[in-house]
Amino acid sequence: MIVKFGCNVNSSLLNKAKSGKEKFLIRLAQSMRSLGVDVCDKKKVDVFIRLAGQKNDSNAKLNVLRLNGLWFNSEQPYKKRNKAIVDAVNKSDAIIYQGQFCMDAYQSFLGINKKFSAIISNGADPSCFEPRRQQSSNFFLALCKWRPHKRLKAIVDSFILANKMGLDSDLIVIGDPDYVVKNKRVKYLGWQNNKKIIRLLSKAIASLHLTYLDWCPNAMIESIVADCPLIYTSSGGHKELGQDMGISIADSEWDCKHAIQLYKPPPLELNRIAEAMIQMKNNGYDMNDSVKFHIDSIAKRYIEFFEECL
Repeated sequence: MIVKFGCNVNSSLLNKAKSGKEKFLIRLAQSMRSLGVDVCDKKKVDVFIRLAGQKNDSNAKLNVLRLNGLWFNSEQPYKKRNKAIVDAVNKSDAIIYQGQFCMDAYQSFLGINKKFSAIISNGADPSCFEPRRQQSSNFFLALCKWRPHKRLKAIVDSFILANKMGLDSDLIVIGDPDYVVKNKRVKYLGWQNNKKIIRLLSKAIASLHLTYLDWCPNAMIESIVADCPLIYTSSGGHKELGQDMGISIADSEWDCKHAIQLYKPPPLELNRIAEAMIQMKNNGYDMNDSVKFHIDSIAKRYIEFFEECL
């Protein structure tokens, strides 16, 4: 099988990927090569994998569109942006969704129901991560491209509350924060390279994922594959990824029918998050079945889907 990607999948560009989806596609291409698939830029290929902003390959036997999240924030021009996605779907032979939530949203909000489709999550390479330390260091980790629905404020405020309830730990925040407090236990490190993040994941008590209605975030996948337990919200795609991987925090769901003010998410119960941090610090968490998110497992599912479609 000859497969072509609609973005540069040179492995040397992994640390320079402009987005999470490009980062994942580079990993996917690396894994497919290791499994014997001919990944190249030949003119005539069996399968062409692309994102919504890219054009089909007229010479490919099968054009596969990989869909990330759609647009449903009422404070953005979501109809115009979704129109381009619907056009890409209509011109593709097959669709791969990141998760069940992703498929449900597309089918309900945009009325998309493509005959050939599959649900396959993101993945990460376990060999890229350090072994978990027998005894983790004394900090929680929050890693994200911060925007209001990512809920950094809820993370920081619940952590400070947990400290008042007796938690003796630090919080490390990676990325450009949209909420900053002066507190000696909250460490804002800004953006860090992969090497630093890998080291932090090997030591953290747990990683925090409290976004409202996320799809299949690479940060969450990487935490799972690095065997770093999660504290995560039960909304959107998080509940699919987080099951048996940590402590779930109850969150409001979306009906997948109406646009919403995404950047004004419903409040979370800070006491519950604080209690989860204390529970995780005191008892840890034995994670289960992270192998299903290993990139080779994901690549095999892609290959099986391509063969089925062809």
